[in-house]
Amino acid sequence: MNRESASTVQKVDRPTSLVPFTRASHEHIQPMFDVTQALGTSSAAMGSWDVPSYGYLRSIILDVQATNGAGTDVTITEDSPWNIISEITLLDVNGAPVVGPFSGYDLYLINKWGGAAGANSDPKASPMYSAATPTGGNFRFCMRVPVELSARDALGALPNLNPASPWKLRITLAAGSTIYGTAPSTLPIVRIRAHLEAWGQPPQADPNGRPTAQNPPAIGTTSYWSKSTINVANGFNTVRLPRMGSLIRNLLFVYRDSSGSRANGAELFPDPCSIYLDTRLLKTYGRDLWRHEMYRKTNYYQEAESVNGLDNGVFVEDYCHDFDGKIGAEVRDQYLSTTQSTRYELSGLFTGSGFLTVITNDVIVPSEIFMD
Repeated sequence: MNRESASTVQKVDRPTSLVPFTRASHEHIQPMFDVTQALGTSSAAMGSWDVPSYGYLRSIILDVQATNGAGTDVTITEDSPWNIISEITLLDVNGAPVVGPFSGYDLYLINKWGGAAGANSDPKASPMYSAATPTGGNFRFCMRVPVELSARDALGALPNLNPASPWKLRITLAAGSTIYGTAPSTLPIVRIRAHLEAWGQPPQADPNGRPTAQNPPAIGTTSYWSKSTINVANGFNTVRLPRMGSLIRNLLFVYRDSSGSRANGAELFPDPCSIYLDTRLLKTYGRDLWRHEMYRKTNYYQEAESVNGLDNGVFVEDYCHDFDGKIGAEVRDQYLSTTQSTRYELSGLFTGSGFLTVITNDVIVPSEIFMD
């Protein structure tokens, strides 16, 4: 091309790509409520609170502290101190549950194994955690009620901009006898401080004038956490999971014996256990290998029930480790697509009757969520 003809070539404007939402926005935390209530001999509704309207909801952070208990030789039950919360539910603007209803122990497992904060997120490892003391039975812990799926791109963070239609958080405290085997002579005072965790609304353009994404990707993508409990007989059982029809991200299986204890749950669980999808075998493995895989995807390696350890009676089958092999590091390729007629089944020989609690994380999507 000669110089003259080159001068006649028109410049073509390239489309300007949007600055990604998480680069344009900012992380935001603000107090939500601070309430105190005496622990009693029966469960009691602590309250229902509106979630403050701000940007895009990521989670609710809970700081739970029991103080002023008095007495000696206090002992706790196996799900304590998490089970000080008898019931917790996060409700969307239409009053439908998005998280729960759960016990505090259920929420503990979700924080530890759910992947919302990535792998290796045991609340017992937090500097805010202190175990119940044998003198007074006092303790403290911090957990999240998760909404967002991915901190990398804010998938699953949901609009929380209308104060006239707020999200709501509902909490009920358990009875003292639920938390303690041998209760303090004076039961503690319970204080719960909650904080909203959100993304701010980005400006229309960044400091360089480039337009920004105004919403998280696939806005309206919703992560639901729910549970169901299924009676299991002593012997061979095939358990069909009830919550199908969307994308399955994570499944937590909690087995308790007929008395409701997890202590021997792992020993009563099938060995080996098989998982089927529409009669197609996905996996068959023994308990030890399953628990090894749970360690491999989290680095939880300590003795059961200890900090960064496995949990008695708990088995995790996740579909969210496809980025680097760790639970919560995901590009969504492993999410399991199901329909209402999908048969997802767990089968094997249970060596004692009991109750299988299935905590399910399923995802409803309005548009494409997979990453190239």
